[in-house]
Amino acid sequence: MFRRIIVIILLSISVLGYSQNKKSDTLSTKKSAGDTSKLNTVQIDTSKIINQIDTTTKAPIKTDSLISASEKETVRFTNTTLFVYILLSIAGAFFFFFLFVKTLFKTFHKTKSTRQSLLLSWNLFFIVTVIWIFIVWGIMAGLWSSAPFMTVLIFLFIVSLIMSIIALKSK
Repeated sequence: MFRRIIVIILLSISVLGYSQNKKSDTLSTKKSAGDTSKLNTVQIDTSKIINQIDTTTKAPIKTDSLISASEKETVRFTNTTLFVYILLSIAGAFFFFFLFVKTLFKTFHKTKSTRQSLLLSWNLFFIVTVIWIFIVWGIMAGLWSSAPFMTVLIFLFIVSLIMSIIALKSK
């Protein structure tokens, strides 16, 4: 405890001494800065031609494609393109519903139980719809480089795989 107090006192004394030296240095420079004509004895030779470097022209800097990928992440949609992408998503989901849920349920029901047929048909619908959403919004709309979009799609795809395992294991 006694050592700590001594260390703190020594450190505070050195800091106080440093700050007092700093004040006296600034005061002395202010006094000497009053008349600078006597200090500047260097002559400028105006007869020499000095070539200055032109700094106005800048060469384009090549950036890595990974760096510029983050700049492309902000995608601007117009109302028309949003309407087309939403319409394509709904039309695809409607088509897959009739293809997998309505038609495939009858096919599965011939060989499997009602519960397993329903689970399989809805699961296939879910998997294909997630892939369709990736095609429409990821590839066509250009959101494949967006991290949140891809995170959600990967999560949905993992859920659909778990659902298919459950559907195949059920009786």
